Amino acid sequence: MEFIQAVGQYKGIVNKTLSTFFDNHINKTQDGFLKFNYSTLRDYVLRDGKRLRPITLIMAYKSITDNDEQKIYMPSLSMELFHASSLIHDDIMDEDDLRRGKESMHTLFNQWFVDNHGQAGYNGPIFNQLSTKFGVSMAILQGNILIALGESCLSGSSFAPEQIKAALMVCNNTNKVVNEGQIQDIVLETKREFTENDYLSMIAKKTGKLFSTSLEIGAVFAGATDSQRKALDNYALSAATTFQIQDDIMDISPDMKKGHEVGSDIKQGKRTLLVMKALEKGDEGQKKVLFDALGNEKATPEEIEIAIDVMHATGAVDYAKNLAADMIKKGKDALKEADPALSSDGLKFFNDLADYMVNRNV
Repeated sequence: MEFIQAVGQYKGIVNKTLSTFFDNHINKTQDGFLKFNYSTLRDYVLRDGKRLRPITLIMAYKSITDNDEQKIYMPSLSMELFHASSLIHDDIMDEDDLRRGKESMHTLFNQWFVDNHGQAGYNGPIFNQLSTKFGVSMAILQGNILIALGESCLSGSSFAPEQIKAALMVCNNTNKVVNEGQIQDIVLETKREFTENDYLSMIAKKTGKLFSTSLEIGAVFAGATDSQRKALDNYALSAATTFQIQDDIMDISPDMKKGHEVGSDIKQGKRTLLVMKALEKGDEGQKKVLFDALGNEKATPEEIEIAIDVMHATGAVDYAKNLAADMIKKGKDALKEADPALSSDGLKFFNDLADYMVNRNV
């Protein structure tokens, strides 16, 4: 099966399973506002995402065993729900009003409050409007609920108890590691100087861990050997690093479809590989241009464009592209180390996925 065909097929299966999963929760819930909460979660999660995490979980399972494929569909949802939870919380911390081209969760509930209760000033120590307090509070809780729902997709599956326990332990550790990565990301925003290792360590935890967990859980439920799990884990780390580097490049590329305004990461002060290399290679004038725009929410489109020009002029963009290509090669080589070997269909899928990671524009 071709890569695009496989992604399309399993994206449809994941979306259908997600829809049924949320419909069951909505139908079982008696409280009117909680029904609205679950409906909002359903709509948010079912936005047009790529579903790469649940799809790769399914494909990791299929690359090791040909046992009943449908058994893995419900556990695969856990990764999409954990991912959605992290996006909701990220958007609060980044103060992003958009996610996948639509309102972020805290913005949705902020607007709901205004529509139903009007706007009111608030003299609290953190918030100055009741609608903002309500929106952020609800979004935090919605993200927390998604974590619990994700765990239920594992604990309620039809696999053996020892496999379920192992999968839950993996997820528990992943939740910790992903939050450590978010801490590192926030702390990096406060630094004028940082290294490539600082960046790579952060994305390995924040982005790479959830992706590698998707493959690891598929492998756990398939009864993988240690060698197979290690090969998939090494592949996933390289692929996820490439994915994040490409995501950083997309943020500064007007012709790519990220769903945020161009240069959003610059305005938020994100310490990306592009920023690090531009600061390392730039002259004093170029560094000043970057620091003037970095973390400046009031930066004009022209100032952002000039900062992006610096990233190109210093070779930072080319460096990032070359590193991404190197990481993809390492990832593909790692797959060959699995013993017993992964299925030919599985190998083809993950090699094609690696190529997508480095070439994607959406």
